[in-house]
Amino acid sequence: MPTQKKGRVLRRRSWPIMSWSAITFLWILYFLTLLAALAHENHRDALLIGATIAALTTLVRRIGSCRMVLLPDSILVENPICSYQLPHESIHDVRMTSGGGLAIETRQGTSVQAFGFGGSVVDAYFKTTERAVAEAQQMLSVAHEDRGKAEQQLNNTFRRCWSADIPLLLAATLAVAGLLTPR
Repeated sequence: MPTQKKGRVLRRRSWPIMSWSAITFLWILYFLTLLAALAHENHRDALLIGATIAALTTLVRRIGSCRMVLLPDSILVENPICSYQLPHESIHDVRMTSGGGLAIETRQGTSVQAFGFGGSVVDAYFKTTERAVAEAQQMLSVAHEDRGKAEQQLNNTFRRCWSADIPLLLAATLAVAGLLTPR
């Protein structure tokens, strides 16, 4: 996956802040419930609540880490589950949707929605999506001047997100341990 290449990362600045704040809140809440569960010697509930918090952490990180990366030869859209790599040659247009989101139209007629730029009431003030569209269009206008005739296909893959995948593994481990622990 070309995320190792240097590229310009575009995302709403509030998403990582909200994501990590929510995760911090969840784990503080878990610590407090863990103390209460252990005070009553309820190990099973402590493990199952930990599994739930870890699963919620996975969900929050998958959503909070969505972004769009402008690479020298393509645009990488990282949504919660899938990543889409769109070579410059395959992109017809980058536009703002009527709901305030960001969509990338391909020459093949498909559309890729960037989850990280989904509609937002606050974005009407900050104009993050409009700025991302303008920056992507500017990069594409330069890239299309040098464009070859060969069109490449859109590459769609499962997105790895270690800050979400590790808590998912933890959630599965805690759930199994919780279910195997006697009451």
